[in-house]
Amino acid sequence: MNPNIIFKKENYRAYIILDKPEKLNALDMDMYREIGQLLKQVNRDPEVRVVIIKGNGKAFSSGFDIADEVDCGIMEEKADIEDVCNQNRWDIWNLSKPVIAQVQGYCLAGALELVLPCDYIIAADDAKMGLTAIKFGVVASYLMMPWLVGIRKSKELLLTGERISGKEAAECGLITKSVPLEDLESTVEEIAEKLIRISPPAMNLQKIQINRTFEIMGMKAAIDSAADLCVFARAVQTDEVREFNKIVDEQGVKAALKWQDEYFKR
Repeated sequence: MNPNIIFKKENYRAYIILDKPEKLNALDMDMYREIGQLLKQVNRDPEVRVVIIKGNGKAFSSGFDIADEVDCGIMEEKADIEDVCNQNRWDIWNLSKPVIAQVQGYCLAGALELVLPCDYIIAADDAKMGLTAIKFGVVASYLMMPWLVGIRKSKELLLTGERISGKEAAECGLITKSVPLEDLESTVEEIAEKLIRISPPAMNLQKIQINRTFEIMGMKAAIDSAADLCVFARAVQTDEVREFNKIVDEQGVKAALKWQDEYFKR
């Protein structure tokens, strides 16, 4: 069991909990692989009727751990990594049980891509959400956003990597709903309680019906194509991206992020 993932079951619920709060639950590949194994496990478990994905501490997750990406060479060699990550995302989409994401604080980049295929995304009003990868010279690899919010809002958010609040994310249809932070957990549990009372076979078939509607319109093919283009983006390194990576290597992630913030304030 990965020490940064907590898994527990109770009252027909399975909880997959990111537990690296000292680093804002920044994701690494070991965590992603563990999540994938747990998804397969709960899919076969008749005692689980709903899955809740959440994060301990102030944030759901700040996204991929940049330092880990640099150390492991992920910044340069992306294809195999994206295959693993996107398979997990499709596993959530195809899971026979409904999946709820409970989001507070940051939910950025790879973390947002993890929750987008969930059946419900419930966020705190003041959560900070966005696909920020373009600021690192990378493009989204699980491009579900246009299917949720349309072309105009997608371009507004994706072409600059802009962050929005949980409240705005709910208003534009990116997530299910937002609530005050103090009501977040109780809201998620109320939804879970409703879901576990539904017949599991009917729940599974209803989810398949809804998902298949979007697949027939071409959503899966479009997202898979986007993942291929994400790999190509790694091969095109501009001076700004090279400078960012150099600072990460020589001075650390915090220094690189400070440089990036100053660069984008110009």
